[in-house]
Amino acid sequence: MNCIITGLGGRGQWWLSNLLNRKDVTLAAAVEPFQASADKAVARFGLDPKIIHPTLNDAISSTKADFVFDVTPPAVHHKIAYTAFAAGLHVIGEKPLSDDFGIAKQVADAGEKAGVKHMITQNYRFGPLPRTTRALLAKGLIGQPGQCDLRFYMNWADMPGTHYVTEPFMFITDMMVHHFDMLRYVLDTEPISVQAITWNHPWGWHAGDAAHAIVFAFPNGLMATHVSVGCAVGAMTTYNGDWRIEGPLGSVSWEKDKLWHTCLHRTEKRINEEVFPPAVPPSEQAMLDEFFAAIRENREPECSARDNLNSLRMVFGAIQSAKEGRKVMLSEVV
Repeated sequence: MNCIITGLGGRGQWWLSNLLNRKDVTLAAAVEPFQASADKAVARFGLDPKIIHPTLNDAISSTKADFVFDVTPPAVHHKIAYTAFAAGLHVIGEKPLSDDFGIAKQVADAGEKAGVKHMITQNYRFGPLPRTTRALLAKGLIGQPGQCDLRFYMNWADMPGTHYVTEPFMFITDMMVHHFDMLRYVLDTEPISVQAITWNHPWGWHAGDAAHAIVFAFPNGLMATHVSVGCAVGAMTTYNGDWRIEGPLGSVSWEKDKLWHTCLHRTEKRINEEVFPPAVPPSEQAMLDEFFAAIRENREPECSARDNLNSLRMVFGAIQSAKEGRKVMLSEVV
């Protein structure tokens, strides 16, 4: 598969290293308008400077490609997507799909109309914990889940001057979209409503709120809570966060990325044992494998743009709830 990668900043170079390590990917061209970033990529990876272009149109016209890997800022994703779609190229892109829900819907529609595959890199759901937990819940290990509680404490985006710390609600938009997407995946259901309270701590470094308490309501009475501090300087969770999913037959929990199955009620057999998930490919490999398989098999990929709208709806619904101080039905987010 011949690839054009757009964006050679820090995240772009991380993805570029993964692409170059694959035998089924050839780097056809790269797009980077900032010379300093282009120079760093040339020095680090030994790229031919001639394959680096200032715009995606230039890159497309100069080479033959099969797909575009978009590692540009969220506000630019739709421009990259439209240009790629017009050239008949598949797209795999960094989350979030867009920083505007209306635009995200338009992009998902445009990709389907163009007949190409469009996948978003929601890499957290490809890890061993969500993969294994979803399977355990589907088997009925703890019965019908009734409550899911997440706790996330991290010194998130401790990078002065970047858009992560200067723009509003970036903690929810950029980081929580991972957790919200995992909620949908692990619980295998879609939320109905959201209620959120957000705030900042006086020692924090974010301009936008970087702490919150959020409640999602799902069908069948299932409730999920998400409590986070993005400017934590004390004990921290992992990036997956600590989870507890409660059902009538016990609980499944993630504690520092260890998976536990517990049932300690006096009328039941006492269980408190660690579950060891089977090995899975690294998430970046798994996502590219899925993307290429979807192209070969002419099907919608997991984490397609269409599916990802449901995760984004949770993001924008939480932000709307925080701004308006009320419960928001997710059907309102259109």
